[in-house]
Amino acid sequence: MSRIIVKQLPKHITEDKLRQIFGAQGTITDLQLKYTPDGKFRQFCFVGYSTEEEAQSAIRHFDNTCIQTIRVRVESCAALGSEDKPQSWSKYAKDSKKNLDKLKEKEKEAAAKAKESEKKKKKEKVDKVDQILSRHKDDPEFQEFLEAHDKSRTLWGNDLGINKNQDDDEEDEEEQEESRAGRDDSGVDADAGDEDEDGSDDEADEEEETAKLAEKPISDLEYMKSLMATTSGDATAKKTKTKADKSNLELFTIKIHNVPYNTKRQEVLKFFKPLKPYSVRLPSKVHGFCYVGFKTEKDMAKGMLKNKSFIKGKQVFFSDFTEKNKVTKANKSGQPLAPAAADAGNAKWKHQQDSLSKEDDISESGRIFFRNLAYTTTEEDLRKLFEQFGPVVEVNLPLDKLTRKIKGFGTVTYMMPEHALKAFNALDGTDFHGRLLHLLPSKDIEKNPKEDLDENDASLSFKEKKALKLKKNAQKPIGWNTLFLGANAVAEILAKQFKTSKERILDTSDGGSSAAVRLALGETQVVIEMKRFLEEEGVRLDAFDEPAKKRSNSVILAKNLPAATEISELTPIFSRFGPIGRIVLPPSGVTALIEYCDPLEARQAFKKLAYSKFKNAPLYLEWAPEQVFSKTLSGDPVIPKSEPKPKEEPKPEEKPIVIDEKAEEDTRAEDADDEPEPNTTLFLRNLNFKTVQETVEKHFRHLGSIHTVEIAKRRNPENPREFNSLGYGFIQFKKSSVAEHALKNLQLTHIDGNPVELKRSDRVLKTQDNEGAQRRLASQKKQTGTKILVRNIPFQAQYREVRDIFKAFGELRSLRIPKKATTGEDAHRGFGFVDYMSKAEAKRAFDALSASTHLYGRRLVLEWSANDDNQDVEELRKRTAAKFGSSQAADVAKRSRKSFFDVEGSVQPNQDDDDEEEQ
Repeated sequence: MSRIIVKQLPKHITEDKLRQIFGAQGTITDLQLKYTPDGKFRQFCFVGYSTEEEAQSAIRHFDNTCIQTIRVRVESCAALGSEDKPQSWSKYAKDSKKNLDKLKEKEKEAAAKAKESEKKKKKEKVDKVDQILSRHKDDPEFQEFLEAHDKSRTLWGNDLGINKNQDDDEEDEEEQEESRAGRDDSGVDADAGDEDEDGSDDEADEEEETAKLAEKPISDLEYMKSLMATTSGDATAKKTKTKADKSNLELFTIKIHNVPYNTKRQEVLKFFKPLKPYSVRLPSKVHGFCYVGFKTEKDMAKGMLKNKSFIKGKQVFFSDFTEKNKVTKANKSGQPLAPAAADAGNAKWKHQQDSLSKEDDISESGRIFFRNLAYTTTEEDLRKLFEQFGPVVEVNLPLDKLTRKIKGFGTVTYMMPEHALKAFNALDGTDFHGRLLHLLPSKDIEKNPKEDLDENDASLSFKEKKALKLKKNAQKPIGWNTLFLGANAVAEILAKQFKTSKERILDTSDGGSSAAVRLALGETQVVIEMKRFLEEEGVRLDAFDEPAKKRSNSVILAKNLPAATEISELTPIFSRFGPIGRIVLPPSGVTALIEYCDPLEARQAFKKLAYSKFKNAPLYLEWAPEQVFSKTLSGDPVIPKSEPKPKEEPKPEEKPIVIDEKAEEDTRAEDADDEPEPNTTLFLRNLNFKTVQETVEKHFRHLGSIHTVEIAKRRNPENPREFNSLGYGFIQFKKSSVAEHALKNLQLTHIDGNPVELKRSDRVLKTQDNEGAQRRLASQKKQTGTKILVRNIPFQAQYREVRDIFKAFGELRSLRIPKKATTGEDAHRGFGFVDYMSKAEAKRAFDALSASTHLYGRRLVLEWSANDDNQDVEELRKRTAAKFGSSQAADVAKRSRKSFFDVEGSVQPNQDDDDEEEQ
């Protein structure tokens, strides 16, 4: 955690003072002093540092020290939502114990009040029923009605007072009881109707309802309560109906602005005389305006004539508020709006709704929006943070054009959306460089419709489809020749240098060398001058010759520019996207290096300008190799990652133990370029899962030179960026004798504690070692004599043209170009051998022509060769035969050993081969 909390601070300390004090221990990225809603300082603050080490050193340095005679406490902050966070005790903290207790008490009080109000309502209903019953207490008919509807009386109660024949008079008694009940009900209804003026309009419905109630077997008290409920319900319904009628009235409203402070309703009505506004609304809490409503549009038009008049000596202004008033009414009632009113109301929120609709799900887009970054955060820091969860495609970190600092927010795009989901769940609310990182789903930015075109669209022409495809593939790291010069550019440069025309340079009527030879030698001369200029400008040319590595994210290489291009022509094109750190353009003006100050601006420029038209040709852009400059923009030297760190010399007192490994290194270096002999691959079984490739190489290194080592691995499903070992592998030696020795003498040898079983294998391993590739590249450039092997010679090139090119650098001893063995065809095989009289001349030709020399559009590839031509040809033949013959022999051997015959004559599979195939 790189955030700390400082408690018990002095009351009157300032933020600048705290920055001065705590800034001595590191870079402060965030400092927050906490105040109450009234503006009172709570005497603690949060301080964020760029690294966790700086935060811990600040805790050790400032804890229990005094600031302005007050001892402060410095602690590390707890993570957001962590259970380790201590309980807050301040009354201003929402999660403190006091506030939580208060909330519980308020909830209890609210529940008690709700219960009391319910009791009061019930009591009021009971009191109303008691009042009605007390009025009819002395009415004999009412008492008879109560007796008839008393459920507690017995069935034989009537037989005690009346001696009648139940069988004969049963129908008469039922009729009498029904008439009495109907008479009593009507009396009660009449009384209730006298008491309540707001009775029901439909009397027939009331009689039906009362008749139904009388038929139900309920007590008298429940019957009276039901009557009270119906009458009160009708009254409230009538009141709400009248209120709804008033509220649903559509008024034509005028909003009056700049109304005096103490204006009253009567004064507004007097202002509009002789007109009579239907309503006047003066807000009580907000002053300075009011609303006046009219029933008709004609009255509102007359009222609008008083616009810019004066009320109490103050000029007022009118505006039509009719449509907005409809919107507010519809929002309160939840009714749908008319189309015109809906458009007017939604116009305010249309932008917000569009932005919410464009918000993509992280599990689909793989894109995350992050904010609350420290201004010292770099793109490399963010890449390192987000790449823990999966491969990242792009990180966008916008810059402020005025301050040249980041804006504190940006987006990250993952290759796989599930990795983005993991990062979102793990990093949201965590501490990053002293600030709390806030993550949100990213929104889909509106794109240019031209960028959404598909290259398979039938409406596009072939030229447009090709340009679109090239534009999309521009971001891919293409391995172009850095020093390539087009034939037209070479001719223009030569014409400018010699102050002549291109026609005379390409004219061969004078009997001199051919045009192809002149262009090849001219290109060689221009390339030599270009290399010298780039080295003077601090460009590392070795970076272009090394195997493909990580590309730079801020340096763009512009290729194949028109001849004589100047910096003044490139600057306005590339500076549109941001400030340029430097532009390196050789005098020939055909290749340029453009370095931007910020990677985001470099990506924008690359995306927009790739394959765009510049003068009469497209712009061919490529990301330059990483660390292409020997110095940064600030002037600091760049140490290439490939170069080893300088070793510390041992002290004179100590006597270091010197191990004589030079002989082994020399033998390995000699055999490094040789192809391995057949039957040199061994299968390693039962490897420890923690064993790595370097451990296996170190274990077998003493036997002899090793071609390559492979350990079978499988991608970890939980973390796709990691690979888990499968417990077996392969090792291939340079010589078969070494493999035989290892197979016999190192069986069940222990590697990392596991006994490893060795078996012969027919597998052909591919060399994936960059160091081996670099060694072979260096060996090709290492001079071995005066003879040079020239590859990739065009078939249309003649013997005389090849001789003229190499003769320009010294006296030739011999030139040999082997021809095809086909009878009747006088064509060479595309390679040759050039032998000089001295090593100095051979080296000068090799250095000049190996950089970038093209003959008939094909680049000449040069290697040092041995001194014997026949030996060279034989060596080439052996290499080709070994390359193709070993694979065929391996296939035949593999097929032949698939099975063997046992004693009984049945065919049994070879167990060893099956084990190897299963693995």
